[in-house]
Amino acid sequence: MGGPGRSVPRHLYWCALLAALLLLASNPASCRAGTCRPESRLEEREEAANVVLTGTVEEILNMDPVRVWRYLKGKSVVNGELLLEGGNKVMIGGFGDPGICDNEVATGDTRIFFLNPGPERTWPGHRKELMLNSSLMRITLRNLEDVEHCVQGRRGVLVLPPQSTRDPRTGV
Repeated sequence: MGGPGRSVPRHLYWCALLAALLLLASNPASCRAGTCRPESRLEEREEAANVVLTGTVEEILNMDPVRVWRYLKGKSVVNGELLLEGGNKVMIGGFGDPGICDNEVATGDTRIFFLNPGPERTWPGHRKELMLNSSLMRITLRNLEDVEHCVQGRRGVLVLPPQSTRDPRTGV
């Protein structure tokens, strides 16, 4: 095996092919093409976004309606013009943008969205839409805590609850 005139075992080719396919599958298409910009630190992403919210994609359209669960930043930016269905839904664009690596969603996906109002050059047709500003984040406890800390300006600071001065035995 491996000497002159000997062929490489067939299973090694299959292993190499499988490894290459797994590598391609783990990167979004726009990142594989090398067109997306490297993702900024979370603090920079949060600062660049006027609106940060958690929400669930309800439909896949040209501009996707997203049911808002919680505003982490910029609720005042999302005024009556941008809100749909009594304030529970917004339209978000920018999915498929080659400049944003992780921007693919499916119906029912719940994510953390970093958004800005649509640029004025796209008005009036897209005035009532928010646009993706950077990659989406999956909803995990750690991701939520990290984003909340960035919004509150406490990144990396451990916040402990106040210590009780009461004696647990007497309650005084």
